[in-house]
Amino acid sequence: MRIAVNTISTKMLSGGVLQIAYNFLLATLKYQDDIEWYYITSADVDELVKDLFESIKGTRYFVFPTQPDFKGSYQRVRKDLVKWEDEYKPDVIYTISAPCYFTFKTKEVLRFANAWVTNPNKESWKVLPMKAWFRMRLYRLNQIRMLKKARFIITQSQTVRKGLIRMLGLPADHVKVIPNVLPHIFAQAEVSKKNVGEWIDVNCAAAPVPHKNLDIIPKVLLILRNDYGIENVRFHLTIPEGNSLLYKIRKECTTYGMGDKIINHGRCTQQQLIDVYNQCDLCFLPTLLETFSASSLEAMYFGQLIVATDYEFNKEIIEDAGLYYKPMDAEDAAEKIFTIITDIALQDKLRKRMVERLMHYNNYNLHFRKIVDYLKEVCVLQS
Repeated sequence: MRIAVNTISTKMLSGGVLQIAYNFLLATLKYQDDIEWYYITSADVDELVKDLFESIKGTRYFVFPTQPDFKGSYQRVRKDLVKWEDEYKPDVIYTISAPCYFTFKTKEVLRFANAWVTNPNKESWKVLPMKAWFRMRLYRLNQIRMLKKARFIITQSQTVRKGLIRMLGLPADHVKVIPNVLPHIFAQAEVSKKNVGEWIDVNCAAAPVPHKNLDIIPKVLLILRNDYGIENVRFHLTIPEGNSLLYKIRKECTTYGMGDKIINHGRCTQQQLIDVYNQCDLCFLPTLLETFSASSLEAMYFGQLIVATDYEFNKEIIEDAGLYYKPMDAEDAAEKIFTIITDIALQDKLRKRMVERLMHYNNYNLHFRKIVDYLKEVCVLQS
């Protein structure tokens, strides 16, 4: 069986999707039983994995300019993909960042995980600047239009699955739920016990996009200091230097006299994130919109107590192993952080529950096999 893994539309700034693509590509190198793997790869993904695929470059591994690039290489890539498909004739194409703005004659399974399309909420719309709000509305309509062509989809939650079936009218067995798992690199990482010091370090690793709601952090710090007398909490971010959101957060914290409460590590590889996670005691998830975020799984693995927004997408993973606060409410967030760092008995309960929850999501090999099994199933459905 010949399966092509398509990451042409996976970008360096894609955040979690980039990690998912990276992990899946590495797993294919180990799974060679009855599958001949082919790869159509974006230049961005190639930067991460090219050394591992050097021996098959040009025969089973092919690199294209990262898409969509409508003002540059898009039309050329579209023509090149038609030629590639005719020459190599895969049995199925697995598109990890979907939709990818190209159509194939081959059976295609889309990995779809865009909550803006299936389950946006009023808070996520509210934080978008006006221009971004209009762009997202148009983007969402275009995504739905392209998804209308989809026949087989893998997604990460039942909520999204129901939305896709409703929107697209697909048969139930054409939309498969395969929940995210703890990425393999983290599952193999050594967890270092943090030395007790003067600081309480909070992990807030996330991309600098509005729906992550990272700009709530300065107000949370201010309330912790003014209302609870807590002055030794600092937040760890992973925002590229020069980003306007990072400037805003730093400026506001400096205005409050808390400029030393923000530690920024810049954009991190998974290996670098391990070092960041091992420095932190807590995980703060202020996100307003997700399909299935691996951030909570990573936090639980590294023993970080979790404070997250009170949404179904967080509770589906964390359940009773964390505390929840009202979205966009800095006072409630600060109160929950205060509670979690001062109640030792609660900490013990949450840590035990985290271990239990993580057991449901700690087997990447099983996760990978489920995807491969569904790709094979699609071939049978179509034959």
